[in-house]
Amino acid sequence: MTALSLNGSTRNSAASTIPNNNSIGATQIRAQNAAARQEYDRGNYRKARALYLNAESIAQQSGDFRAVALNWNGAGASALALQDYRNALADFVHARQPAQASRKFVPLAKTMNNLASLYLQMGNPAAAASIAKEALAGPSDSVDPAIRPKLRFQLANALARMQRFGEAEGIYHLAIEELKDQGDLDSAARILGSLGSAALEANRVDAAEAALSEALMLVRVHHLTASANVLRGLAEVKDRQGDLRAARSLFASAIDAPQSLTPRWRLYADRGAFRLEQSDLHGALADFREATRLASLMRADVIPADQDRISLQNGLSGISAGLIEAGNLLARQTADRALLRETFDAAEQDRSWSLRALLPASNDWRARLPESYWDLLANYQSIERELIGQASPELQRKAAALQLKLQEIEASAASLRQPEQAHSALDHVRSVLDEESVLFSFSVTQYGGWAWAIDRTGVDVYAIPSRDDLKTRVAEFTRATKEGDVHALAMGNRLYQDLFGSAGTAHLVHKRWLLELDGPLFDLPFAALVINEASTRNSEPVYLIERAALESIPDALMLNRQTPSAGGGFLGIGDPVYNAADTRYHGSEKRQDIVLPRLPATATELQACSRAWGASRIRILTGPDVNLANLRSALDAHPAVIHFATHIVTAPGDHASGLIALSLDPSGAMGLMGPTEIVAHPVSARLVVLNGCRSGQGDALPGAGLMGLTRAWIGAGARAVLATGWDIPDEAGKNLMVEFYRVSRAQPERGPAFALQQAQLAAIKHSTKNTAAVWAAYFLLGRE
Repeated sequence: MTALSLNGSTRNSAASTIPNNNSIGATQIRAQNAAARQEYDRGNYRKARALYLNAESIAQQSGDFRAVALNWNGAGASALALQDYRNALADFVHARQPAQASRKFVPLAKTMNNLASLYLQMGNPAAAASIAKEALAGPSDSVDPAIRPKLRFQLANALARMQRFGEAEGIYHLAIEELKDQGDLDSAARILGSLGSAALEANRVDAAEAALSEALMLVRVHHLTASANVLRGLAEVKDRQGDLRAARSLFASAIDAPQSLTPRWRLYADRGAFRLEQSDLHGALADFREATRLASLMRADVIPADQDRISLQNGLSGISAGLIEAGNLLARQTADRALLRETFDAAEQDRSWSLRALLPASNDWRARLPESYWDLLANYQSIERELIGQASPELQRKAAALQLKLQEIEASAASLRQPEQAHSALDHVRSVLDEESVLFSFSVTQYGGWAWAIDRTGVDVYAIPSRDDLKTRVAEFTRATKEGDVHALAMGNRLYQDLFGSAGTAHLVHKRWLLELDGPLFDLPFAALVINEASTRNSEPVYLIERAALESIPDALMLNRQTPSAGGGFLGIGDPVYNAADTRYHGSEKRQDIVLPRLPATATELQACSRAWGASRIRILTGPDVNLANLRSALDAHPAVIHFATHIVTAPGDHASGLIALSLDPSGAMGLMGPTEIVAHPVSARLVVLNGCRSGQGDALPGAGLMGLTRAWIGAGARAVLATGWDIPDEAGKNLMVEFYRVSRAQPERGPAFALQQAQLAAIKHSTKNTAAVWAAYFLLGRE
């Protein structure tokens, strides 16, 4: 969907409120504004932004807050047209501050419109809808009639992106009619184009064709500039209708159209998808290559708030998916091995972009977070706790508003750019793998599934089942494994054959497997996959964990070769106070928002694990000591191992990630430690253990990967995270963890993946019945 931002002053001059004794300043502002608008209309957005910033500087010296706000808006709109989201956000925040302080409602409404447009382009429609609704709900004189339909457009776009086209359609039409009445036909044509795109997404092809045809008529009759998006939409309509010749012609016309606000990567990506459907692999690959190039330029300047990177990455994931599909199909047809390098590199750049920006570095962005950030974070966590106890629209609105403020502060604190990768992902992987290791990297998209098998000697690629097929079968196998279903063995063998049956023997014989996952594979207990349903060994199954140590990795570009070392401090956190009736609790008896059962066995688990680890420095927090202040203090001592034995509750938002449940505070409120809190404080731990109920939960997003606590700890700097896919009995979990630490201490050079494998093998060996429901729940995510 195209953007509709407001570039600075309208017919009402930004200098109109400047005092009479500063006429020179007023004249200079008018001149700068006129030149900026002219450059913006010509598509010279960098020149326009520079002129708006010059005008803002003059307005600042003149003390005209209205002109300051309007010119910051113009600068931000120019940056937004360049898809320079970092500067766009900074400019709009600068615009909002003087407008709010001086109660200049027209500049404020423009800023809100532009912020909504920004968040839409970054793939965050919920934020855009919230901002547009807030602006439209203001005092009757707070929104200029020329701005109101554009705010309606932002709201309609946001609703459509959230699959609420039925609500959005009427708002689109109301905005279009208002703009026609005002004579703003260019904006009306743009909104008609977006209405057509939204109707296509909702599978309303007739409505899409009507809106897009009207838009094209306005563009041609009145010589407007919105043709690219309209032509692209009509090409998709013709494709749906089976008129492939017309679709090809319209796609070509869209790409050849003059510079517009429609992102050009979108034009190439959509034509690439069309060509891929028509089996034009060479043409599709060329289009996806160009879309990738354009998107990479945009990513370099995107604002660094993690939530915004994740949202944008979701929107761009289709580009790499298309390039991978076209490139791998061509590689199989032509035996062109260079294409395997290109497709693997594309997949890795897509995976690494958002997470790599979180890793602690010199001049780390977290060191620049102001005190106000922590106050806002505490308020956000308080609302999050209330939402877990009882959801309400008002609380959800407050949580969303606070999250936006946190994102803006994170963005302003971050460094300017991420470092560029010096060499290809394939070269990097082959340089860090040892003789025992192989990487299986999976890509599961709307087109199909692929797996790369890489070791020090070479790379191969083969097809695997589609996303929808894997989603169903992974869910069935996981359920069967948890419940001890006898059919789990057959299911596990079939999945093993689908995922690894086409891999070469040279790759399968390695003793250490690194697994880079995608889509539904994040939920798959790989350890319980069955190589053979039965063997000569008393007709017992052979599990994958019996052949190789398994380690999931978040991103191949983050891998490095380090020899794990022994020792280091041990920090254990367990047996918190979860109920006001607990005799260890001394505080308010008020009704609790969240009530959880006590975990008394976890205290002994921590003691046993710390002894097995044999650390010289041990600190164990239990009971009322399990609070954020004590935990932060303990983390500042830089323990090598951080072991949580607590409940994990599901966050009401944030991609269904988990929250570590800590003790009640004196007021009766439960402490919570979630991904935002974790990422905000760098750690240097070699290992974080989350031995809680379903600690590895979270949505699996395209490109960004598995959300939740595991990603947060890696982003904060941990080398590896051990987590669980489902609930396990306390005693069984304790025994497995003690064996894990015993092996880790005895053979530290083998690393945590080997220690986990040995603990899982011990559980298999010493049990008289199928115990996969326990040992298969554990998985390791690491960077070594």
